[in-house]
Amino acid sequence: MKKGFTLVELLVVIAIIGILASVVVVYFPTATKSAKDSRIISAIGQARAVMATVLARDGVITSQNFSSSTPDEMQKLTAEVSNNGSSLIFQYNSTDQTKACIYAQLQSKSNYYFCADSSGNSKYYTGTTPCSNGVCQ
Repeated sequence: MKKGFTLVELLVVIAIIGILASVVVVYFPTATKSAKDSRIISAIGQARAVMATVLARDGVITSQNFSSSTPDEMQKLTAEVSNNGSSLIFQYNSTDQTKACIYAQLQSKSNYYFCADSSGNSKYYTGTTPCSNGVCQ
């Protein structure tokens, strides 16, 4: 009696492996974008902590005291967001300098942002302007 697999059995196994591989290939870009979004959101959360520290220390948040107070940390956070395909955008309120927000566009959907502000709010936003006068919309 012969031992081994028949040609039909081998073709069936190859077909099953091909189907499983195609499913993985279809979902891989979505998983990659979700992972990048998670890293961007984490960096924005860390930037919000820097914002809270600057506000507690100086009593105001401006683009100058925010970026110059912890330049190494902000450079790392900006690089982290940039490496994941987005830009970290800081906006402060020129009349009420206790209000500021930081946001970045996420990768998973078009016109989809994550915003965090100095009052502790953070949220997802769909549109073009997630931050207005230093407050997340």
